Amino acid sequence: MKNRQNWVIIGVVLALTVILWGGFGWGQPDVRVIHPEPETSRTTTSTGSVYSLATVSRAVDSSPDLKGAVLAGSSPMDGGAVDMAKMPIVPGLRATRTRNAQGTLGMSTMMTPQGVDVAGHYLISSAYDHGEQYNSTLYIQDIRTNKLVKTVVLQGRPHVGGITYDADHQQLFVCGEYQGTAEIIGIKLKRLFAYDDKSARPIKYDSRTSLGTQSRASFITYHSGILFVGFFNPKSSGYMQHYDVNKKGQIVGAGPLQQLQNQVSVVSTALFKQHTLSKVQGAVFYGGYAFLSQSFGPGPSKLYVFKENLLKESFSERDAVLVLKMPSHLEQISTYQGRMYLIFESSAAAYRKTSQDHVDRILSLDLATLVKEVRYAK
Repeated sequence: MKNRQNWVIIGVVLALTVILWGGFGWGQPDVRVIHPEPETSRTTTSTGSVYSLATVSRAVDSSPDLKGAVLAGSSPMDGGAVDMAKMPIVPGLRATRTRNAQGTLGMSTMMTPQGVDVAGHYLISSAYDHGEQYNSTLYIQDIRTNKLVKTVVLQGRPHVGGITYDADHQQLFVCGEYQGTAEIIGIKLKRLFAYDDKSARPIKYDSRTSLGTQSRASFITYHSGILFVGFFNPKSSGYMQHYDVNKKGQIVGAGPLQQLQNQVSVVSTALFKQHTLSKVQGAVFYGGYAFLSQSFGPGPSKLYVFKENLLKESFSERDAVLVLKMPSHLEQISTYQGRMYLIFESSAAAYRKTSQDHVDRILSLDLATLVKEVRYAK
């Protein structure tokens, strides 16, 4: 009788696990195959390419719509003609100087790119260690030269699925996680530029905001004074929640202020919630349109275009005015001075053998050309 009861309990637990996994997308970011990190003799963050320019060009050529927009407009580097050879290489793919869980300096060879945005003359991207041994990082590049200025070590190993620059308050918002709930990290631009990457100590944060009603912060964008924070779901629809940012650059909260590791923290409540497609990795607004990047796995990615409506309750495929095929493993998208920036994780060590194609550059495309395609499609 006792053995029968035990089997019943085990069956109930397994059933609940399946329900929670499938219905809510629970566990997706936390369950990963741990790969041993390849060894390296490097002692500094790598800046060289993993793949040839020809390999990257073939991936771009596989999407004619992307190719036309990438080569249109003017180069962010010098204002001249756009050249694929001038697209910035994603830093740290072969090796990144960071710290491990014990606080010891070391070299991660499994950094996986996630977020990207532009702050003035600087291109900033984020990455996490797929081997779960080393702290997550930010890379700062000079957009005029593509030179890596510094590698910034973050606290712990958040997934850093998205970053966004708040030009109104000169700060960078970074997707994080704290005690099982979504967290948004705020770092002032002056702190980033003053960071000493020789000592490579984890950077101090200017703010940490817990999103009490959201379990994961998967992607993020700042638009019209509102912070949009998205939840990635690989099986069903995800969502974006809207958060107000006050005149001081703080995410408005409804909970009590508290001290968290010497940083000001506030529990914030969303203003509005929009349901999205499944597998959304990034969102951005431009020219009256909302753009959503979608990918999961080694196959082609997609870029969905919708009419901008900040009060729209949901984004569905049937409402898209245009859907563009993209190379595999497209992650965050962002916009700056008429161009959209796209970052891919297909050249990270964890995906090199399985990805359908490989893009180890941060691509940028001309938004005016893209909007023309949208209007033509209508």
